[in-house]
Amino acid sequence: MYGGSRRMFQRLRAIFSRGRVAPLALKSLGRQEAAGWSASLKATDSPQEQRPPLATSECDVAPPGRQLRPLPGSPTRGTPADFVERYLSGIHKVRKQRINFLRAVSGVCKARKAKGLTTLPFDKEAVGEEIKAIMEEDFFCAGPLSLQAMNTLGDISRFQPPLSKGLRTAIAGWALQLVVNGTPGGDSPPGQGACEAAEEGLRKMLQELLREDPSASHLVGLLERVAYWMQSGRVAVRARAVSLGSSLLCFASGLPSFQMPDDAALGHLLVQLAVSLADPEAGIRAQARETLGQLYRMLLCHQGRERTERGTCGFQMFREHLTPEQTQAFLEAAWDHVLRLGQEWVREGGLFLLYSLLGRAQELLEEEEEDDVKQNLSALLYQLWRGREVPPEVQALLPKTDE
Repeated sequence: MYGGSRRMFQRLRAIFSRGRVAPLALKSLGRQEAAGWSASLKATDSPQEQRPPLATSECDVAPPGRQLRPLPGSPTRGTPADFVERYLSGIHKVRKQRINFLRAVSGVCKARKAKGLTTLPFDKEAVGEEIKAIMEEDFFCAGPLSLQAMNTLGDISRFQPPLSKGLRTAIAGWALQLVVNGTPGGDSPPGQGACEAAEEGLRKMLQELLREDPSASHLVGLLERVAYWMQSGRVAVRARAVSLGSSLLCFASGLPSFQMPDDAALGHLLVQLAVSLADPEAGIRAQARETLGQLYRMLLCHQGRERTERGTCGFQMFREHLTPEQTQAFLEAAWDHVLRLGQEWVREGGLFLLYSLLGRAQELLEEEEEDDVKQNLSALLYQLWRGREVPPEVQALLPKTDE
């Protein structure tokens, strides 16, 4: 009796070591699923059968119709890089495996960085495409999966070759939508700690992308996307965008290989950032002045000059440092803001910038009362639209209309 039990135990242990015995079924699985699992084992039991690989993920050991998490520390076959390759090939590409995929990629990046390696053992561009797909799934707000995706993207950005411009732009756009715009419906969404974590994750990801490609065109492209949210109708969104723009400028200024844009893009970007000086929120206006101060210091450093003024700067300090090409781009961008539908303060800000560059801003501030100033601005906006009583420098920018 004892010998028979011993032989049965040895047989069960041998079968289990080959991965042929189902794990203990959870109560929620039900008897039908457990029975189906046992039947599938009997149907495939043959001496010629190849040994199945040990579990590398939950889908390797789960019964039909159910996903089970692997036990911590359970043996796996292959390395994290192998798992990433299998995921990219479609073997493990299921929704519940995405977090494991992202963690595996980050693990490989950290290991190779510690060894001083500069390339990855898998297709970096393909990993970037998967990260973009994960962000697109969240759509409205950044969840835990998107936060891990941003961290993973920052990890792979430290390796060569750089991501393609199109993919990098798409990922940055989605990340900004998820984090800066946040959950629609209010300025103070629940989970303030989660919002702060998402903002920090976005900031680090964009900084790593800038480190990967520190070109002026890359920075301008990122700041233009951030500037779009600086004109949102929600105060919290504008505040997050202005803060993010300031941090990106500060980070870029510390990169040894960074160069300021020399073309018309600087004039266009300057308007997008400076229009926040007309924001109705005092805190955002103060942050905008600091952002312009950073940009002004970067411009002077690029031109080999030193700043002697103290404190934050206003827009007028840029006038003498813009090239004719940048000045024309500035005028066109300011006029574009004047014509925009939406936020009234955006149109007023564009108008003020337009007259400031012409040295005629004082004409808009002759009235002492704020309401009187706004009335003057509204009247001047109409005059500009009709092409009446405008400075000669602006005449070429105005639409041709019939009286």
